[in-house]
Amino acid sequence: MKRTQLHVRTLTALILAALALTVTNSATAQQNASLTSVAAGPADAALHNAARDGKYLFVYFYKQDDQQTQSMQGVFDQATGQMADVANAIRVNITDPSNASIVQKFGVSRAPMPLSLAIAPNGAVTQGLPVSFNEKQLQEAVVSPGTADCMKAMQDRKLVLVCVKEKIDAAAFQGARELTQDERFAGSTQIVNIDPADASEHSFLQSLKVDTSAGNGVLVVLTPAGQPVATIAETATKDQIIQRLTAASSSCCPDGKCAPGQQCCPGGNCAPAKK
Repeated sequence: MKRTQLHVRTLTALILAALALTVTNSATAQQNASLTSVAAGPADAALHNAARDGKYLFVYFYKQDDQQTQSMQGVFDQATGQMADVANAIRVNITDPSNASIVQKFGVSRAPMPLSLAIAPNGAVTQGLPVSFNEKQLQEAVVSPGTADCMKAMQDRKLVLVCVKEKIDAAAFQGARELTQDERFAGSTQIVNIDPADASEHSFLQSLKVDTSAGNGVLVVLTPAGQPVATIAETATKDQIIQRLTAASSSCCPDGKCAPGQQCCPGGNCAPAKK
């Protein structure tokens, strides 16, 4: 019983430590929104319409119509014009009262301008480019569905359980599902299913160091800060997942890297673990 309580406390600490590292603009905007009610404007309608149509919305925020604003507007228009099949684009003057709602929503009132923001159909902010950017950077804002789902969960300040497998059935990843259904962790965890056969997901899976050719289901756990903290077999039980996360939060610098939110080594630097 004591061991179980320790695991729960440690996993909770892992989640909280990760959350402490993630003070995002969207979180700040949500707090601001709770204090002040602002009427929705035309930009909010554009955001809603893009999501309805399964498209990205690229928003060009600006304050002054100076040379830098005009220069980046040209880059923005050129890039988004080439992505019209997957994205809509709008301009937003942050000093216009009719845009107050979207400015508050994304917390950009004090951001360096101009600013390009890319919002996926699911509401995830996939990219923010202030002051100066190029077309390639804007194009890279369109990410795979799995990546966008993970980003949305992380921006919602959740621990993400990425379940990687073709044709996920009811028997797959039972431990992960049980963890997200546990009332102690339900509000802080979320499952994202990714099919490794989907070519659009390969780059993301490679960044997570998932071998898509192995054929076995893999569970990767991401903190809200975007850091992978555990790669676990599909068959892992809820308790085994908790144990792995407990180890990740308490171990000193596995592979030379400290656990999330921990300062286990002088200056955060340790020698790599012995093999």
